Amino acid sequence: MYLQNVKNICEIRGLNYADLSRLANVSRATVTKWFNQGGKKDWVNIETASIIHLANALNIPAYFFLQNRSLLSHYQTAFLWDSLYPNMEAFVKAAREFRFPAIARLVQVCGFHESQTLLGKKIILEFDRYKKLIKPARRKQLEILWPLYASQIHLPSHTSRKKVHH
Repeated sequence: MYLQNVKNICEIRGLNYADLSRLANVSRATVTKWFNQGGKKDWVNIETASIIHLANALNIPAYFFLQNRSLLSHYQTAFLWDSLYPNMEAFVKAAREFRFPAIARLVQVCGFHESQTLLGKKIILEFDRYKKLIKPARRKQLEILWPLYASQIHLPSHTSRKKVHH
């Protein structure tokens, strides 16, 4: 398993070693061993059952943990192109803190579905507050899709106000 993928998830979701051990159905000592082994080479051998438990608990495909982080270089370029964030760790921290520039960048690059999977329905609920930070062409695409995503989480509609009879 590529440990950097686990580190990224931990940073985004605010997980610690105890959380990982519970989610992967292993001891805390086992998780510590993963991080100690993966320190230099980023690859650790773990049982398939542990990967499956972890993937199911996090609601992500198990193969995610088997992908080399170098495959993420496209995302690094997309997220860091203008030096708004000095590195991926800073970007992830800002996204986790739900800072609008980071959220806008995440949604611009990954779309609603992936972004919502990472950070929850707040991605959809707060769209009106951060959409102006998204590049205009992409924002237009997202504005078309937004009502579909909003309807799936039962947002109160601005147009469905009850009429008051006098």
